[in-house]
Amino acid sequence: MASEKMKLEVWKGDWGLPSVDPHCLAVLAYCKYSGVPIEIVKTGNPWKSPTGNFPVLRHKGEAYCKVTDIFSYLRKEHWGSDFELTTKQSADVVAFSALLEEKLLPALLHLWWMDDKTFVDVTRPWYARAIPFPLSLFLPGRTQRKAELRVNLTKGGDYISETETETKIYKEAKECLNLLSHKLGEKQYMFGRLPSSLDALVFGYLAPLLKAPLPNNQLYNHLIQCDNLCRVVNDVLVTFFPADLREMEEKQKKEQQKAKTNSSDNSEFPNRRRNMILAGLFALSAMAAYAWSSGLIQIQITDLDSASSHNKSANSRRGQVTVGGGDGPS
Repeated sequence: MASEKMKLEVWKGDWGLPSVDPHCLAVLAYCKYSGVPIEIVKTGNPWKSPTGNFPVLRHKGEAYCKVTDIFSYLRKEHWGSDFELTTKQSADVVAFSALLEEKLLPALLHLWWMDDKTFVDVTRPWYARAIPFPLSLFLPGRTQRKAELRVNLTKGGDYISETETETKIYKEAKECLNLLSHKLGEKQYMFGRLPSSLDALVFGYLAPLLKAPLPNNQLYNHLIQCDNLCRVVNDVLVTFFPADLREMEEKQKKEQQKAKTNSSDNSEFPNRRRNMILAGLFALSAMAAYAWSSGLIQIQITDLDSASSHNKSANSRRGQVTVGGGDGPS
């Protein structure tokens, strides 16, 4: 085993998840299953990644960025959760892993990046907060374009509309969930009591679907009908990532306490804004009265009729003087 500690960089987590990214979640779960002594760095700065994305495993001066490469390297370093699998089970891992990437990943990309409401309300704001400025200005948009390209190249075509493409994507994703649920059955993990890399991938793909507050999650209702898949996701979170669940619970308690405090303030002072406005007007009036009484403000009243008669008389006298001057000797 390696004496130097490995370092794994992943996207930050939220909503009780150790990371929001499916691939990061898969690698995190694999490391937990295998007991890898690894330093986990949760970040939002893809500038430090060789590919501009995560996960990234660093060890002995090398960086591994693909999930398959990370799994392979960990096995090479004698860390892995697949050593006790039979030949047939290993073949099933390869087959179902390909199924996940082909059938379920396009749906995840569509949900997170191509659904307009989700992108505006959830995806872009989350990554804008996580990514440092000025990368936050253009990276979410660039990632969205890459996701659209991937989905359209694999699921779209010149003779299929966007609506038909979307229907096809979610139909295949639901079929994939059904196959996974049938494969799992009543077992604790896909191959019994010991988790494998396939279980790590399943957790990575399903956890965001189950936990993230996506407004147009077309797979959520189908997923919650697969009780055994939901059980696996929740068991993994409770067993291997309890700190993230506690962080979410504390956050929810703070939000509830804040909402309760605001509600209490509103009940005690139902006309608080009106009272503040009236208090401001009263203070302004008091200052104006004080200024007038102390002579800082003086008000002069002028009789307009008298002033007008005075002006006319003065103009008449000026006219007489001018005429008188005209009659004098030359």
